Amino acid sequence: MLKRKKLLLLAIAAVIACSLGAQTNSPYSRYGYGVLKDQAVGPSKAMGGIGYGLRNSQSANPLNPASYSRVDSLTFLFDIGVNANYSKLSDGTSSETRYGGGLDYITMLVPLKRGLGLSFGVIPFSSVGYKFGTTETTNSVSYTKSFSGSGGLSQVYGGLGWQTPLKGFSIGANASFLFGSIDHTRSLPSVGSSSNNSYTSADYTELSVKAAKFDIGVQYEFAVSKKDILTIGAVYSPKISSKADYQNMHYEFTGAGTLATGDTINHNGIDAGLPESYGAGFTWKRNERLVVGADITYQKWDGVKYPSYMGDGLTNDNRFNNRWRYNVGAEYMIDPYDRSFFKKIKFRGGLNYSNSYLNATDASTGKTEGYKEYGATLGFGFPIRDNLGGRVSYINLNFEYKKIKPEVKTMIDEQYFGVSLNVNINEFWFFRKKIE
Repeated sequence: MLKRKKLLLLAIAAVIACSLGAQTNSPYSRYGYGVLKDQAVGPSKAMGGIGYGLRNSQSANPLNPASYSRVDSLTFLFDIGVNANYSKLSDGTSSETRYGGGLDYITMLVPLKRGLGLSFGVIPFSSVGYKFGTTETTNSVSYTKSFSGSGGLSQVYGGLGWQTPLKGFSIGANASFLFGSIDHTRSLPSVGSSSNNSYTSADYTELSVKAAKFDIGVQYEFAVSKKDILTIGAVYSPKISSKADYQNMHYEFTGAGTLATGDTINHNGIDAGLPESYGAGFTWKRNERLVVGADITYQKWDGVKYPSYMGDGLTNDNRFNNRWRYNVGAEYMIDPYDRSFFKKIKFRGGLNYSNSYLNATDASTGKTEGYKEYGATLGFGFPIRDNLGGRVSYINLNFEYKKIKPEVKTMIDEQYFGVSLNVNINEFWFFRKKIE
């Protein structure tokens, strides 16, 4: 009965994860599929986002499905994360602050047998969230266009990781259903109107995407010495050539604000692809106390198809950039074998850097460029001991700082401060007590 209740709670949580997502507040999410999420969960979020060589028996690591084979044969792992963020936007002359947050992800990991693990869950792929306006002048009359957007893409995944007969070598694969909608709204006030909020036109645009996504991963773990273990990992994700549905609702208003005309345009089955991706990394573990690692990721966005109907003012030649991402991180625990609460706290930190996959056009100069993204993370894992099963679960508290620096100086500069909290539950579910 207890397990049934837990399964029901997990099912409810999964439904919530499908309907909610962490909010982004970035004007750059106006372009492409929005701001990309790098699929790091749990401890790896605080370690700069590393994951290709991360092999942890206490949490799922969707970045490399080969890691699932590390799960203990008597363990059920459940991980849920939420976050809150504060961002500061500046164009060099003025600035503003915005707040966001929400449910981040849900992952689960279970053993099927020794050396074979199954993971499934819901993780974000991209996020859209912005609201801004531009002032223009016609015949000496100034007016403001307003723009807003919301939505993003999520993925429900399931994956297997298998430890092969070749000592230290594991392989794995994820199959994901990627889905979501991206919504844009543009409103043009009547020229000369004051504060009556009347509009001459309004456009509501929605792009709905559904696609299958696959990730193939490998890891090789070997002892360098009696105290040191090195794990090398790599992941490949093939290019996705998917279809999407586009809808645009256009309305024309009179000067009094009443609807004059309306029109709806639909295009179904249009091209909306996603890139081929390569990733590689390593972790070095010493004495079960210290873990140090690094990752590199390459996404080939060049040539990826995207609907021209979205009205971003860009072309296939200047819309996307091939993206490189670099991550380094570390984790330290004083003594994993001590029962002391303090000595079992995990201290984590990391750095990351990437260029943007998308470009944006600066209205004042007409230049089309992307941006550089710099990040730093700090985190703590606080242990929760199960007195009955002897298992240790963790509450992980992470802090993140991100700096978005545009290539064109007149474009918007962003600073992002985030706090995330995730609960990693380690349960002794697959053990039956023998009664004599």
